[in-house]
Amino acid sequence: MTAPFAADAATGLPVDATATAATAAREPCTLKQEIIALMRDFSIEKTPAEVASLRALPVELTAGSRVYITWIAGNEFTRTLRACARLRELGMQPVPHLAAREIADVGALDTLLAALQREAAVEHTLLVAGSMRAPLGRFDSSLPALASGLFERHGGRALGLAAHPEGSADIKPAALADALRAKNAHARTSPLHMHLVTQFCFDAAPLIDWERRTRAAGNRLPVHVGLAGLASLPTLLKYARSCGVGASLSVLTRHAGRLFKLVSAVTPGEIVVALAAARMHDAQCLVERLHFFPFGSFDATVAWAAAAARGEFHLSRDQRDIVVGEIGSARTPHSGKGVELVLDVRDQRAWRPVSPVNYPGWTAGKAKRKVVP
Repeated sequence: MTAPFAADAATGLPVDATATAATAAREPCTLKQEIIALMRDFSIEKTPAEVASLRALPVELTAGSRVYITWIAGNEFTRTLRACARLRELGMQPVPHLAAREIADVGALDTLLAALQREAAVEHTLLVAGSMRAPLGRFDSSLPALASGLFERHGGRALGLAAHPEGSADIKPAALADALRAKNAHARTSPLHMHLVTQFCFDAAPLIDWERRTRAAGNRLPVHVGLAGLASLPTLLKYARSCGVGASLSVLTRHAGRLFKLVSAVTPGEIVVALAAARMHDAQCLVERLHFFPFGSFDATVAWAAAAARGEFHLSRDQRDIVVGEIGSARTPHSGKGVELVLDVRDQRAWRPVSPVNYPGWTAGKAKRKVVP
């Protein structure tokens, strides 16, 4: 499933025609309708090792969905190639991460892109600087790799670029602003549909503020917002601290001793509602889609996101969260296991796979339990 691309009349930037049509048609609608529009065509990611052990994908993940392949420092790139080829066989659109600091030079990048096109017909990549502090070769950031022109030369259609709404421990704010200006400048002359993919966050406010500030400063690249999947609270805290998530981490830690003792996973519903509301009230908002970091909860995250995209949810009483209903279609057929919906008395809900092996000794406390076969 490949989306058509065209040039924006005002900026000259290549844009996703499907997304543009949806944005242009953003007429007054209900909050629920805006949430559904935002949830549609979400993307998600897996590691090469997870794809290697994959027998099938959840039925909720529709053909042509974008599945990103993470870059694991020190891994052989052949694992990424095999993962991309496997996802293509399964009818998905593979989107490999490429970490510039771990690529030796222009020649090495040329070889990688040629192999991705040859082995898996890759048309969409995500270019990041990478976590390596000292670059392996000449790429000290993503910008020299971007400027090489190789992504255009190898017939790509779309290119994601990293964005840091809450800042980066390794990069000064002024340098981040300069990098965003350079990415926009490149996009103005590139035939690729370029967009930003943000680090994951736990609070919409810093992200919405960042989107408005960068737009006022000249950013015109669409934003794909990174959200954590339905992982446990300890897992989310571990990844948040290691990945440098900033101000929004306090939102997560405030709940550590309260409701989440009753549920097995934290859902991003409040952030989704806030982002949808921001889009509703600002027609120029550049938030385009959502990207999920599942952190080991791939099937549960897909089930939750797909149900929300189908509109199978209701808004909480305060209109600040979404509650995904008891959905009979949520299942993991490749494992033969159902999906357990955990409901606590305060109307908080979360998905989790039913697996005594993965969750030994788990108890729901006072929560009610329902297994969807």
